[in-house]
Amino acid sequence: MSEVIVVTTPNLPGYEIVKVLGPIHGLTVRTRGVGGKIVAGIEGIFGGEVTAYTSECEKARRESLNRLIENARRMGANAVIGADFETSDILNGTATVFVAYGTAVIAKPTENKSSLT
Repeated sequence: MSEVIVVTTPNLPGYEIVKVLGPIHGLTVRTRGVGGKIVAGIEGIFGGEVTAYTSECEKARRESLNRLIENARRMGANAVIGADFETSDILNGTATVFVAYGTAVIAKPTENKSSLT
C-alpha cells in the first residue's frame, strides 16, 4: 500500500497539490467498562491524571487517524491536509466520539525536495 501523508498544515511543503478530492474523516466511539470507571473514580479521588482514560483516549486517537488514512486511500488520495481531531460526548456522557478529519488530496513532489528536510 502506498503511504498517505497527513499534515495539520493547509499545504504540503515539497509537494504540489494537483487535485482536491474533498473532506475526509475517520471516527471511533469509545466507552469505558465498569472496571475502568472504578479505576478512574479512585484516581479522581486523589487528583491528577486519570490514566485509565488517558490510555483509552490515546487508542481512540490512533484508531480514528488510521481510519482517516484508510478512507483517504479508498478515495485515491495520497495525502490529507488540514488534519485535526475533535471529540464529543454522547449518550449522556457514557460514550465519546473521536473524529480525525481533513481534506483528501492528490499531491506530487516538486522539483526542489529540500523543503522537506
